Formats: sequence, C-alpha cells, structure tokens
Amino acid sequence: MPRALTERSWWLALALAALAPRAAGAFLRRPWHDEYFTAWASKLPLADLVAALRLDSGPPLPYLLVKLFASVGSDPIAAARAISVAAGTAAVLIAALASRRAFGDRAGWWTGALLAVHPLAVAWSCEGRAYALVLLAAAWAWERMEAMSSNGRGAVGLAFAVALACWSHGLGMLLAAVLAAAALTLRPPVRGRALSAVGVGIASHLPWLPIALHQPPAAVAWMSVSWQAMPIPDRVTAPLRMLSPLADFATALDLPSSTGVLEVAAAMALIVLVVAGCLTRGAFRFAIGFILPTAALGALAALGVPAFYPGRGEVLAMVPLLALVGAAAGSRRPAALAGLALVCAGAVTVARAEAAWAHAPARGEQRIAETLRQSMPHGGLVVISGYGRLGIEYHLGSAASGFELVNYPAEAARHPGWYDPFVDRPASDELNQLRQRASSVRIPVAEVVSRGLPTTTDLSRLASSLGLRPALDVEDSIVFVSPGGSALPLRP
Repeated sequence: MPRALTERSWWLALALAALAPRAAGAFLRRPWHDEYFTAWASKLPLADLVAALRLDSGPPLPYLLVKLFASVGSDPIAAARAISVAAGTAAVLIAALASRRAFGDRAGWWTGALLAVHPLAVAWSCEGRAYALVLLAAAWAWERMEAMSSNGRGAVGLAFAVALACWSHGLGMLLAAVLAAAALTLRPPVRGRALSAVGVGIASHLPWLPIALHQPPAAVAWMSVSWQAMPIPDRVTAPLRMLSPLADFATALDLPSSTGVLEVAAAMALIVLVVAGCLTRGAFRFAIGFILPTAALGALAALGVPAFYPGRGEVLAMVPLLALVGAAAGSRRPAALAGLALVCAGAVTVARAEAAWAHAPARGEQRIAETLRQSMPHGGLVVISGYGRLGIEYHLGSAASGFELVNYPAEAARHPGWYDPFVDRPASDELNQLRQRASSVRIPVAEVVSRGLPTTTDLSRLASSLGLRPALDVEDSIVFVSPGGSALPLRP
C-alpha cells in the first residue's frame, strides 16, 4: 500500500476515534446549568450580551459562535455542543501533528490516541462551554510553536491561536503567558517572531479587558470556596490529579471514578512516562507547557485567587502532557505498553461515562418544567429561588412565553449564571410586594423553593399564605402550585 494512502488511513482512523465518543457524548449527556446559561446568553442582542457578561461570565466568542449557528434555527445547546465536538476533534488531530513535529511519527500517533479517549478531553468536547475551544487553541499554538522551531514559519497561526484562547475563556491569558515562556527557548530570530505573535494575540484581547475586570468578585468566588474546602494534602496535587485517565473524576464531574488501586497504578504509569518524555531530545518546551500552568494554577489558588476548579484548568496542560507521554511511548517498547494501557483505561472510562449518561434520569430543571406545564397548562406566575431559572426556562421550550418567571430575590435576575445568597439579598419590602402581586393576579401561581438558602423560609411562608400545595420534590427543590393544578407524586 502506498505510504501516502497509509498515512491518510491513519489520520482518518484517528479522526473517527476522536469524533465518535464526542458525538455520542453530545447526544447522550444531559444539559446542565452552564449550558443553560450559554443558551440564554446566545439569544441576547449584542449590547445586552456584553452587559450580561460584565456580571456573569468570560469572553464573548463562545456565545457569539452559538448565536451564529442558532440563527439558522438550531437549538442553542445543540449548536454549542456541535461546536465543541468539532473543536475537540480538531484538537486531537492538531495535537498529534504537534507531537509528530517534535518527536516523530510514532509519538504523534500516541499523543493523538491518548487525547482522543482522555475522559476530560471528551467531557470538554461534548458540552456547550468554552473548554473545547481552549483545548483547540492550545493544540494549535503548540503545533505552530514546533513549526517555528523547525522551519521558522507559523507566527500568524500562533497569534490566531492565542487570540482564540483569550477570546474563549479567561484561562487564555495564562496560556499566553506559558507560550511566551516557551518561546524564550527558541533561537533568534524565531524567538522574537514567536514572542511578537503571542503579543499580538494578547493585544487583540485588550478591548475586552475592561469588561472582564468589571466582573464582580462574587461571580467567581465559588472557586476559592471550593479550594478552601479541600484538605491541605489534596491541594498540593489538585492541578495534577485529574490528568490521569483513571482519576477520581466523580468528586467534581459527571465522570466515573475508578478503584483506588487502579487510580494509583495509572498515576504511577503516567508519571514514569512523563519523566521519560522529559528526557527525550527536544522535550523542554513541552515540559515548560506542562509544568508552568499546573504550578501557576496551584500557586494562584493558594494565594486566594479564584483560578482553579478540578476538571477545568487542566485544559492548559493537557496537550503538552500527552505530547511528553507520546514521546516516551513512541521511542521505547516498555513505554509503549504503558501508553497502550493508558489508552485502554481512557477508553473504558469514557465508555462507562457514556453508559451512565445514557441511563441518567432527567435533571431537576427538566422535571420542574414538566410539572409546571402539567399544573399550569396555560402558563402563570412562577417565583424561583436559587439559580434554576435558566434551566426551567430552557425546558419549558415554546411554552415559556406563557410563563412569567420571577427571581427571589429580584437582584439574582441581573446575573442568572451565578447566585450568592450573601450578596443577593431581598429588599426589605420585597417579600411583601411579591405576596401582594401574587394575590392580585388572576393567573395560576407556583413557587420553586430551593432548600438550604436564606430565602427558603420566606418562600415557604409565602406558599402557605397563598394556599399553594407541594406538587414535586426533586433534588434540592420543592415545587408548590395552585390548588387547581394536577397533583404529581412527591419524591419518596
């Protein structure tokens, strides 16, 4: 068989191996709050989107891309997931090319295979968030960096990759800093061109920085709270622990964990392969790309900066890490056996995750929306505590226009992507005004009361005073509806 045909066959096989689990996951996985926010934000006019992102989330590119695809009639979450599937699949191919440029053909195939089935990479690539775009940007940037090292060309692509990362997520700025450090290892004059390319990518993002800096601290404070809740020994290894394909994923993500013995074995195999990869000729740039972001994320979190949450920041180190593993597996037979074991481990974990997603029950927001549609077929007024409004609105679908969804406290409606009960407090007379309004309307009234919040007691009393009865008990919420609504079974 001609070499060119064999080459194309390998690339096609890798593309299919990457596409299949991502497409299946996008179809099987239940949407969740961050995706509901994506769907909501993508429907806003541009001016309103910018205003919303001042208070709620990161750069606008993911939402603008979804807005573009949704404008032709696609469901926003389906559009967001399609973008992630495409970006995640492309990232696998480009990461393989980057590793191949640095370490040879075998290393490239190993890197591609490992990334194709890594549980985190698959998870990022089948949900409507920005992480697949960041992964694509990272793979593209490292591939261009290696191209510049070998032939001096690739500065334009590097600039675009940095811009893509910065306009997709706040982590893009940290990726740019890591790439700048790696560029220092290049020889002049390529070094200067690479640093200039990184600078151009960062400069493209400067118009957004004032908006990003305007974001209230409470919008990301949950990351610091999560970090402080970790035992101190866990903090030391937190930025590294989920880089193995057999990590304790279930503590933070909807991915399955493995037994402790298997987790330790996979972690040890990964460490050995990374060390061996670092000893490979030409590995120092990828070593920088792996070590710097993990160390920086841990250091920033330790200093109280809300920069790290398990299963997210790892996107910065994933491509360099697997390039190092690929370098080791591609040059030594024992390392290749260890690499094969990690590929199999990742594939099994992904298969377990997708089997669980296929059989997962409907999320609380979906069940609440079904309850409201059945109890209030012609719509009505719904008072909602917590941050479930976006999911409920999404699952109401076309019926949402008949419902008036009201946040309590009203302040939470300004930033529906996050909710901090210590920041968003009801006004002194807000509950009384809400009671008067609910008593005066001639349409059905319902409440969605989240447990464990400062507003729980207020809304429970309001439901009692309005004569509402419980219709559904799901996850951490109780749905109260008007007496005329059809009764649904409470949670056992």
